[in-house]
Amino acid sequence: MSFPTAAIAEPPPAPPRKDPSLVLAHAAMASMLQNGLSPTPANYLIWFSYHGGSEPGLRYALDAALEGGGRIAQPRMDELHAQFFEAGHEALSLHEMSRRLEGAVSEAVTLVDGAREAATRYGGSLREASDGLSDGPEALGAVLQRLVAETREVSRRSDAAARRLTETARKTQELHAQLAEARRQATTDPLTGLANRRCLDEALRAGLEEAGTLPLALVMVDVDHFKAVNDTHGHHVGDDVLRLLAATLSQALGAGQDALAARFGGEEFCVILRGHGLQEAARTAEAIRARVGGASLLIRQGGQHTGQRLGVTVSLGLAVAEPGEAAAHLVERADAALYEAKRGGRNRLCTDPPMPKSGAVWG
Repeated sequence: MSFPTAAIAEPPPAPPRKDPSLVLAHAAMASMLQNGLSPTPANYLIWFSYHGGSEPGLRYALDAALEGGGRIAQPRMDELHAQFFEAGHEALSLHEMSRRLEGAVSEAVTLVDGAREAATRYGGSLREASDGLSDGPEALGAVLQRLVAETREVSRRSDAAARRLTETARKTQELHAQLAEARRQATTDPLTGLANRRCLDEALRAGLEEAGTLPLALVMVDVDHFKAVNDTHGHHVGDDVLRLLAATLSQALGAGQDALAARFGGEEFCVILRGHGLQEAARTAEAIRARVGGASLLIRQGGQHTGQRLGVTVSLGLAVAEPGEAAAHLVERADAALYEAKRGGRNRLCTDPPMPKSGAVWG
């Protein structure tokens, strides 16, 4: 007896795979809507890169700005775009000025070489004239006439070359000054005048290369209740607070070569201390905290001082680099110490590893 064979059911068609780019695009648009941001190309680029994970530093900065469930404001988005996506334009500008400077120097070299060749030719003419004088008095007139003509031509060329060399020197000086200014701007935060994130990253990499022989400490500094300052007094007062903190950091660190203060992003700053172990770095960090706490800001409204003063405090996290440690890991440890200071009540310093509070350390 035979049994009918059951028909084998065809498997259901697999759902079409979503294009990863479309997924990121939808996520970027959703993030802009959630934060009340206009869908500009710059904002789209930031959120597309954030969700795509192509810029770890950008993800870190955005996560910090969004901590606590708040929204990110457009001025901060503009800062992030300048920080992470305008470096190429600055590099092109530096490259173009370097190219022009090289051209001006090459022109000066060409002028000098031309003057040298002209002088060599003139010397040859003088020798020929000297030899011609022995041919007799009848040749003297022709020799002198040729010498006068060549002397005039050399003088004319020398005057022209001197003018061109003077102009080239002026252009070279201008280009050199422009190049120096462009390099300064490329490594400087425009709001505070401190080193920017790019300069910080370079200094951190350089410091970590010698961390095995020379201690390196990183201090993260964050303004306490900064969002409340912006919400209560406006972003212009918030900017004044950041400038005050930048000036205080510069004053506390002085002009030595072993310290660098930089703006990390938003209201967060970093200080690199070369040659500082944990205790020495903690004393410097505590001096910064005390100096900031002793300062105050005169509030402006509509361009006029109101007479009201605003006190500012900061929380700090400190970590000392270990031999072979990556920059990202050092930043992560210092940032974890910073958030411990925030959770502990703010206006305080925490270290990694934790260090007992004592008069020798906290002063």
